[in-house]
Amino acid sequence: MAQAHAAVDEGRLADARDLWMAVWKVERSQVAACNLGALSFRLGEAPAAVRWLSLCKEIMRKPRTPGERELYESRLADLARARQLVGELRVVAPAGAAVTIDGEPVELEDGEPVPVLPGRHVVRASLNGRAAVAEIDVPRGGTREVTLTFAAPSGEPGAAGGTGAAGGTGAAPDAAAEPGAAVGAGGPRPSPLPPRPGPRPDVIVGGVGLSVTLAALGGVMMMAAEKKEAAGRAAARAAGPSGCFRVTWPMCRDSASAYGDMRAFRTVGVAAFVAGGAALGATLTYALVPRGQAELTVSAEGIAVTGVF
Repeated sequence: MAQAHAAVDEGRLADARDLWMAVWKVERSQVAACNLGALSFRLGEAPAAVRWLSLCKEIMRKPRTPGERELYESRLADLARARQLVGELRVVAPAGAAVTIDGEPVELEDGEPVPVLPGRHVVRASLNGRAAVAEIDVPRGGTREVTLTFAAPSGEPGAAGGTGAAGGTGAAPDAAAEPGAAVGAGGPRPSPLPPRPGPRPDVIVGGVGLSVTLAALGGVMMMAAEKKEAAGRAAARAAGPSGCFRVTWPMCRDSASAYGDMRAFRTVGVAAFVAGGAALGATLTYALVPRGQAELTVSAEGIAVTGVF
């Protein structure tokens, strides 16, 4: 615990979370669960933050002091903010089946929904060599349910039947409505590759912040260039009506130096504006690029683009 607190003070949040996980494995305490949730939230891992902060809320004792009450309210606020960033997926699978979401193992506890990032997810259940796979879209702030059942062994009634709960194959009810969500009667069909994960909020915030910083730097450099240009003109006027005919005069050297600084500041300012625009463009592309296959439909009514963005 001391090492975890020290890691937080040093800004090593990922190391601190690993240390609190080690504490949790030794003793499943309220302090460990709450810190795991708070650190996951600060690291931008909203689904993990929801899981740990929900557990923290369940096992946290009633606040007795103003300090404990402030900490309790802080954890509840973090939980509320984390819930706004995720959706929930309720998975119904045969007892004893190993369940994964996008290849990551999950534990189903008394039918409780699993927090996931918004977007399309691949759910798989496997038991004794049999498997069922489904794909489903989960919206931000919404809850979706998917039921996974295994194909009936060959030779049993219903083995050659269709998908659904009656035939014992596929995913129902929600997953069966998704293209390619169910498994065939002869066993699981190869599912398409899972879509890329949704955009990370910390990357988007960092990209926008970098763009704003570069734009501000460009503005400061342009203002400095204008001041240097004004100083160069003033120094040249101080040389008299003939201007800087004799460049060796002190005021002429000052004028030349000011114009040189002006050109340097202006170059840096333009470069900062260009880099800021490039950073903003890259951030918008990362945030808005389709996360799955987009479909373009042209009809008499117009053009429609359908996909997950």
